[in-house]
Amino acid sequence: MFGVTAVILLLPAALLLVVPTRDVSERVELGLSQYDWTIPLEMECRPSTDVLVKGWTCGPVLMQTLITEGGTDPDRTLRRMMRALVFGPVSEDAEMLREGDARIIIDQTNRAVGISLEGTGENRGLTMVALLSGPGEHLAPLSDTIWREFTGNALPAGAQEAIASTSGDRDGGLRLPIELTQVMAE
Repeated sequence: MFGVTAVILLLPAALLLVVPTRDVSERVELGLSQYDWTIPLEMECRPSTDVLVKGWTCGPVLMQTLITEGGTDPDRTLRRMMRALVFGPVSEDAEMLREGDARIIIDQTNRAVGISLEGTGENRGLTMVALLSGPGEHLAPLSDTIWREFTGNALPAGAQEAIASTSGDRDGGLRLPIELTQVMAE
């Protein structure tokens, strides 16, 4: 009986070895279609199942996006959404760059970049957020791409340099807070 159960339980793992996996990519689209507000990017990445919101894995970078309602303080809204997506507080020394309705935070502590855009017109009262995590040299060009979509301008050179100096996790995933890592290890 044990042998039959073991074979049945191991069959899916054995099939993974012989069945080829497909590397499925899709066009990256910031925002959520439920709100009828999306911004497509000229890039394709692998959809990610490692996130609680809509996300992609673009090489070693994990990109997440969401739309939130009702924020009255755009700076605080971006910090809160980053805190929710990185599972911890945003570094107090993380500076914020603002241009029009767009904001960006480069958080060295969490190895993440958060970018937000306040909605106007029919999207008034909504905030689109993109969070990138991973190695800085890969974060910088993606951050610039999103910033250009949000503002129409390149990300300032100083911001690009600060992002490039951010060292991300080896696999580009989110870093769990040390307290949670210690609890999980026990």
